[in-house]
Parts: sequence; structure tokens; C-alpha cells
Amino acid sequence: MMEQNTVTIRNARIEDLPEITDIYNEAVVHSLSTFHVYPRTYEVQREWYAVHDQRYPLMVAEEQGRVVAWACLSPYSEREGYQYTVTDSIYVQQDFRRRGIGHDLLRSLTEEAKHLHYHSVIAVIARVNVVSIRLHERLGFVCRGILSEAGFKFGEWVDICLYQKILE
Repeated sequence: MMEQNTVTIRNARIEDLPEITDIYNEAVVHSLSTFHVYPRTYEVQREWYAVHDQRYPLMVAEEQGRVVAWACLSPYSEREGYQYTVTDSIYVQQDFRRRGIGHDLLRSLTEEAKHLHYHSVIAVIARVNVVSIRLHERLGFVCRGILSEAGFKFGEWVDICLYQKILE
């Protein structure tokens, strides 16, 4: 566990799932942070939660007993040859952005990836999501390529950046 100011970063628990789902659905409806276009139901998110075990951790940032952000590692691919590469996801509730919570959460998540002996972490980021790009770059992620018009949301084609951090 890590504590800074009044924010605690810890492993998620099943009782955090409603708040995690609300934070995610805010991003689904209002941003290009995800390419889901419809809000996720609690039942779907419960299945998603079940995949995030010790091998694919799900962490939350909590302030005064309330989940205000979350991040997780997910398999990059189900193919065995990719078993040492994971993708990251990070979402911060709108009222808690620009306070360093995302930075601390992503830093904790990449440290956990090292501890789990992953070789690299991949981030798939919409090119217009400059805040996420800068966050990842500050933590040592490098742009490995851009996929032109690979995503479609809000009636527009969106370029996707692939960022990678090799863990040492």
C-alpha cells in the first residue's frame, strides 16, 4: 500500500466494483479513453473483475473511503508467446484529475508488473488523449507506433498510439 496526501493505493476488492464501474462508464460516455461505446453493466464488469487476479492486478486509489481512480494490467494476447507482455488501463474520476493520482497509480501498477516478472507493458492510447500520453511518457513509456484511423467513436475516426515500457 502507498499513501500520499489523503489518497491510498491498494488492491481492489469486489465491493469496489460499483465505483470502478461508475468511473469507467463516465469515460465510456464522455471520452476517448476507451473505445467501448456503451456503458458496462455491473454483471459484465463482475466477469471482467474475475480475470483480474494476482497475475493481472487491479488497483484502486481511495480517498476518505471512496474509490476515485483505478488501474489494471490485462493480457496483451492469449497466445503463449505474449505471456510476458501486458497492457495497462487507468481511469481517474473527473473531479480528481490533475492531482497526481493517475501518476502514482500507474507507477504502482508498473512496479507490480516488474514484481510479477513481466517484460513489458503496452498502453493503447487515442492520439488526442494528450494527458494520458504525457502521463505514460513521464513514467518511461515510449511511442512505438501510430495506427491511423484505427478507432471509431463519437462519429469520428481516431488515430491510436502504441506506447511501451520495457521493464528492467
